[in-house]
Amino acid sequence: MFKKNQIAIFLLILITLIEPANALDLRVQPRFKTGIQFYEFEQPAFQLSAQDIEGKFPDMQSSVKFSDWLPFVSGGATVFIDRFFVDFDAQYLFNGQANSDFSSQSFVEGGDRLPIDAVISQNSVLNADFNRFEWAVSAGFEVIDNLVIFGGYKYAKINSTSGIQGEITSFQPSDINRTPISLLTGRPIGEVGLDFEYKGPFVGMNYSWRIQQGFLDGGLSFNFAAAFLDSKTRIDTSKLSVKSITGAVVPLNIGNSHFKELKGDSTGFSFGLGWQGLTSIEGLTYLMGVTGYHYQFEGNATVENRVRIDFGLAYAIDF
Repeated sequence: MFKKNQIAIFLLILITLIEPANALDLRVQPRFKTGIQFYEFEQPAFQLSAQDIEGKFPDMQSSVKFSDWLPFVSGGATVFIDRFFVDFDAQYLFNGQANSDFSSQSFVEGGDRLPIDAVISQNSVLNADFNRFEWAVSAGFEVIDNLVIFGGYKYAKINSTSGIQGEITSFQPSDINRTPISLLTGRPIGEVGLDFEYKGPFVGMNYSWRIQQGFLDGGLSFNFAAAFLDSKTRIDTSKLSVKSITGAVVPLNIGNSHFKELKGDSTGFSFGLGWQGLTSIEGLTYLMGVTGYHYQFEGNATVENRVRIDFGLAYAIDF
């Protein structure tokens, strides 16, 4: 059974072998797009460590979820050789802002950093600032008129930094009255960092129809793709502190709960409709499209949903 990266390599080699080496028609088509994109990210609850006290105070963190409508820009180029093509595309999603309810509970064992055992609970709101970058390279072949199959490799990364507002309470696990520990009870200050990235091969198909009706002159296309992705989520709370009721500022990077890395994998899907219309300038076409993406990762239970609406221009240069 092929591994995920072998799938992409095998497909690209197969497509290359299909096309004869003496192909004559060569065209290069650079493009630029811009538009708006709905972006939604959710990282459900996860366990920070194996520390526990008889099942009473397991370490846990609530879901982190944010979404926003954001502008983006993308650019790329396609090289056509008869029925064969190679494509490169890069996309940047500008800064978004969103709020997410956030609650957590961590048991910290006493030691050098903390003289006593403590359970630290938090009820807060994360104010996330995030952006996203993606690139992809692919190759494809027109197997019959208007039907294209393609495959390639993609990489995406989301950077998120969140300020935090709310309250932190703490108590000793042995205290049945849960009397607050003054130095670790107050309001959180600082920030939480969350970086999410994924990469892997994808395969898909595109079918287009030529339309000449009134002022419309161009091609309407439908595309579908499946991606086989590995992901990594990094959560960093090392810059998070509590300003206690006594006025002291105490770092919360105690124990082993200040940094966490989670891995997952997904078979994600995308569907899209596109239009490429001719203009009065030879070689220049305009592009319009809408595409939806759904990636749900096993292992770290992360979900990414996107809906992209774009408009752009492309210019074909024949050789």
